Amino acid sequence: MKTTMMLRALANGINPDTGELLSRSSVAHAPDMIRQLFALSEEFAQQPPEKKTKLSPEERQQKNIAEGKPAKSFFPWSDDEKQLLEAHYRAGKTPEVLSQEFCRSVRAVAIQLEKMGLITAEQLLSYGL
Repeated sequence: MKTTMMLRALANGINPDTGELLSRSSVAHAPDMIRQLFALSEEFAQQPPEKKTKLSPEERQQKNIAEGKPAKSFFPWSDDEKQLLEAHYRAGKTPEVLSQEFCRSVRAVAIQLEKMGLITAEQLLSYGL
């Protein structure tokens, strides 16, 4: 439930979680509290919602690195990357080595290899995934 709606419910003496009336002894029934709850709800209602800015691919990679993730975490695999991944895997490189080359986690590499039919589900599990 939005903050504004929760505050208005409390100001009207209603439990925002259950919809039940609050007991008369509740602090929410005090006149000063009612005024403050309504004032706060108006304050929240007037604030524009925060807009999420869309990051460029480079900015997303930098954010991933700053968060301790591989640079291409949550990036889709391009067709070129898939072809290169297959070639490198067939040449004998392990998912651990490939994860470094492709700036992805070992998990992401192993899952992609399994999707491509290059390893089995059992092999995928052997990587602790």
